[in-house]
Amino acid sequence: MDEARAIAILSEALKCEAVVSETAYEFTPPFADARIVASITKSRLSEIVSTLNAKAKRGSLWLHDDTSMEIYVREAGSTPARIHRGEIVIRDDDNGVTYEVGPASDEYFLFILGALYNQGDARALRIIHRSPSVERLLTKNNGQVGVFELLRTSFLLRISVVRIVCDVKTAASRMAELANGFLFQMAFNTDAALVPQKEIEWITRSGRISRMRRNRPSDIDPPRRTYNEDLIHHYLMAISTDNPFVEYLSHYHVLEHFYEAVFHDELISSIQGQLTDPSFSYRRRKDVKSLIATIRKSLKFQNDSITFSEEQALFLTLSRFVEIDGLVAEIESYDRTLLDYYRDNGVVFAGAKELDLRSADSAAIYKALSRRIYATRNALVHSKDGEKAKYTPFVDDPVLSKELPLLRFIAEKTILHNSSMID
Repeated sequence: MDEARAIAILSEALKCEAVVSETAYEFTPPFADARIVASITKSRLSEIVSTLNAKAKRGSLWLHDDTSMEIYVREAGSTPARIHRGEIVIRDDDNGVTYEVGPASDEYFLFILGALYNQGDARALRIIHRSPSVERLLTKNNGQVGVFELLRTSFLLRISVVRIVCDVKTAASRMAELANGFLFQMAFNTDAALVPQKEIEWITRSGRISRMRRNRPSDIDPPRRTYNEDLIHHYLMAISTDNPFVEYLSHYHVLEHFYEAVFHDELISSIQGQLTDPSFSYRRRKDVKSLIATIRKSLKFQNDSITFSEEQALFLTLSRFVEIDGLVAEIESYDRTLLDYYRDNGVVFAGAKELDLRSADSAAIYKALSRRIYATRNALVHSKDGEKAKYTPFVDDPVLSKELPLLRFIAEKTILHNSSMID
């Protein structure tokens, strides 16, 4: 990154152009009074850019140099607010390591803004607001504030980091080990999880959803339909969590709700078709055997119980409730790159194959879609050591997060298809 690009990123974030003086860059954000100026000296910006350029990435959002590593974390757990009340510093004199939790450094903040800027979606970057905290900051400083000080206070994304600082040069892999140990130590003792973030898409995806919908309460119409209560509870669980594992399975439960009914409907329809076929005769043994074969093929007999194929039930559920053209339109509206991603990429940790939602063969789409969803679900719930397809929390979240929009839109369409108009 050079200074010109840094200025472009800051201008986008603050929604105004920079005014260049002999020694500084000055910004007057449109949400502020004309007398309020956010500034940064040229020398300080040069220092931040140089420091950022000297760092390397581990994954997408872990930034490190020879002695330090900075990790974007989100707070979760039963008492998350406890962590955010102030900066935490823990010193390990024996090993020469300092552990910190607090606001991002200026260079890391610029790094995150740059990642948002690179997405090419200006709306994802322009998420500052004038809050009471901003008002207090402006009053305290008589309208003269630093650029990064203003951004930290007004930016809707709360960018907290875990920072590992070593006294001597340390390999990135070793610092990552130390970071993971510290994350466990914090969770074990405080019951609050600091969950590392590895992909910028996970941070911004909720904003993409809100931009597709009417996100202001004043714009929302009253409901015209009633919905199944169980489905709504699963759906609310999905959108209320920051955990991709929980979100995926909650959306999957919406589909699973219909498995038994759609499977039995399909089996009954198949049997009725055979029984009423003019060529069928209950007197012919081969016709009766064919009927038995149909039932046996559909059902599984194991340990004195009768079950059915969940993957087949998923295929039938998708075929009945999800219209592919509408699903494609939703995905394109959310992120136009996802359709190509699904076409070119499987779900690696699940061993799931690629999915071409724009194929002309609708039957093939439903089959591939059900296989991809079911394989992913199995990898999430079957985590025995030695399993070929196994999900590893946090490590596989970047891949899993790509599947969430697909399953969310499918779950929504399933809920809508099974709703009733209010009389």
